[in-house]
Amino acid sequence: MAKPRASESLIVELERATNSGSPERCVETMRRVTELFLTGADRYSEEQVLLFENVLGLLVERIERRAREELSTQLALVDNAPIRVIRRLAQDDEIAVAEPVLRQSSRLSDSDLIEIARAKSQGHLLAISGRKIINPAVTDVLLDRGNREVIHKLANNAGASFSESGFTTLVLKAGADEHLAETVGLRLDVPSHLFQKLLTQAT
Repeated sequence: MAKPRASESLIVELERATNSGSPERCVETMRRVTELFLTGADRYSEEQVLLFENVLGLLVERIERRAREELSTQLALVDNAPIRVIRRLAQDDEIAVAEPVLRQSSRLSDSDLIEIARAKSQGHLLAISGRKIINPAVTDVLLDRGNREVIHKLANNAGASFSESGFTTLVLKAGADEHLAETVGLRLDVPSHLFQKLLTQAT
């Protein structure tokens, strides 16, 4: 499949937009490129996705927060979204930009999520805690750095998996938090010896 001609013309327009220094023109170009990508995302080859990645990767550094929020929301559920753009949005200091992809994008690996969970704000951790599937390596970091809101959201997330040490941390925290104890007690995956400890703490 040949590269879309519209994409090639937009690359030329992109160069003009970025050189002009006009944020408005960059936003308009971003919207056109994104619309073109979304229209044929399920048909594009990896080579074509890379073309969009290069274009959007330049634009995302030149657009304002609201435009980055818009881009994050549009790409969050796209299975073959440009991965470097997704990573850039996920690492954005503005949680309104990062949240859609942190919570929904399948393009983020455990390594990506761990790196962000170790370095970013509680808002970023809270967004990760809402993902449909969270592996133990990620929940370990969230439990280590997360505040009460993050811990409670994790405990309530049926798609979150915990390591032995993760469950131990949850049970220990539940000892001083009645609501958390109730939430953890309702999980079906708590190891039996830790469930017994939870009951002992409750009594």
